[in-house]
Amino acid sequence: MNLSLLIHTFNGYMHLWPGMVEGIVRHFNHPEIPVYWGTDERLRFVQEANTACGLPCNVLFSGPGEWSDRLTRLLHQIPTDYILYTQEDHWPHRQPPDLARMMKIVQEYDLLRLQLAPINHYYTLRQQGNIHFFLPESKYLVSHQPSIWKKDFLLSCLEPGESPWVNEYEGTKRLNNHPDIENRIAIFPYDWYSHKCSRGQILS
Repeated sequence: MNLSLLIHTFNGYMHLWPGMVEGIVRHFNHPEIPVYWGTDERLRFVQEANTACGLPCNVLFSGPGEWSDRLTRLLHQIPTDYILYTQEDHWPHRQPPDLARMMKIVQEYDLLRLQLAPINHYYTLRQQGNIHFFLPESKYLVSHQPSIWKKDFLLSCLEPGESPWVNEYEGTKRLNNHPDIENRIAIFPYDWYSHKCSRGQILS
């Protein structure tokens, strides 16, 4: 399928790992899709996540640094051309949408990013069938909600030294009204995960 799942985290958010691992083990039944767990330093990761939690995955290490720098190093370690990117605080509570079908949509429309998430009022969209295209002036053209990304495009959205929040805001500004992104960033509305963290604290 030329698609991998990357769960992006760092050791400072280790307290979120068990819930994410449980959600993936229960609800991500795609043995054909490699699962990568990317954190910053080795520390106790293998014992904490792979052994204790039982996550079937490939463990990658980015080394230290700001969020965008760590993610860039992780992406260069993954061989597939497309990445289903998620973070450790987006815990699955049901199966994702049919990922083979999602990849057909990506390829049919030559999408750079297909977000798999509910629609919210921040987005400016144009509906076409079951998918909604982000208009070039929309907010959150760059979003870290679970999405299938063309890996090279995701890399192009990463500037050195950016936090995740700065990357969403500044990355969107860099893309606003760019001719190459029209009709190439879309959302497939689907509720399959819960956002479980605010300022480092697990939400009930």
